[in-house]
Amino acid sequence: MLQQIAEIESHSLASIPALRTEIYDGWYLRFARNHTRRANSVNVMARGTLSLEEKIDYCEAAYRQEKQPCHFRLTPLADEEIDVALASRGYGYFGETEVRLKALNAEIKPAQGPKVHSYDVESVFWRRGVAALTGQDKAKQAVFREMLALIELEIHALAILCGKEIVACGFGVQSANLLGLFEFAVHPNFRRRGFAAHIVQHMLIKAQTAGVSHAYLQVVAENKTGKAFWKQMGFKEALYRYHYRTKS
Repeated sequence: MLQQIAEIESHSLASIPALRTEIYDGWYLRFARNHTRRANSVNVMARGTLSLEEKIDYCEAAYRQEKQPCHFRLTPLADEEIDVALASRGYGYFGETEVRLKALNAEIKPAQGPKVHSYDVESVFWRRGVAALTGQDKAKQAVFREMLALIELEIHALAILCGKEIVACGFGVQSANLLGLFEFAVHPNFRRRGFAAHIVQHMLIKAQTAGVSHAYLQVVAENKTGKAFWKQMGFKEALYRYHYRTKS
């Protein structure tokens, strides 16, 4: 199971790349001008050989130099002693998130609904639509554009329109075996019409046709509505969970 988690984590880091990543004794220090905690956190990918206290000190200094909070994103790849050590230093527990997996081994029937439009990731129209639906300010829009340019895998940039306005969007990143789903959002006036489900199915069918074996996504553990939606889409159980530790 740890090997599968490591594969998903590696895919996730490549799907939402930081603007700069420093690898320090098995830990990945990611920096993206505070765009999200996910892209601005320490991710434990391997045990390493240095002492735990030395490594935490190094990370704190690195983020302090960048004038950013020091977040640690802890998955099952991180030893429990890291969590204990951070808690003893006053790091609070935040953002528990489920990673859900779906095997693409059964026929996926296309849903009936409005046309799903596919865009080049460099499309200003699509990026502005995502920004409006996800609440990105101008600074976050600039970082998001830079991050997208760093992705080396196949990208699905999808949307549903009402007139000339994007009212639902979805973003997927695909490798030979995995599809990661990110940035799904629907305008409040167009919810409960099946738009998000239509985009998800469109993306899953394309991935399955290309020979991808599994799709995964990340959903906040407290988001009951989100979890119910993804369960309906076939992402029934959490493969694993992760959480953040941030100095209070």
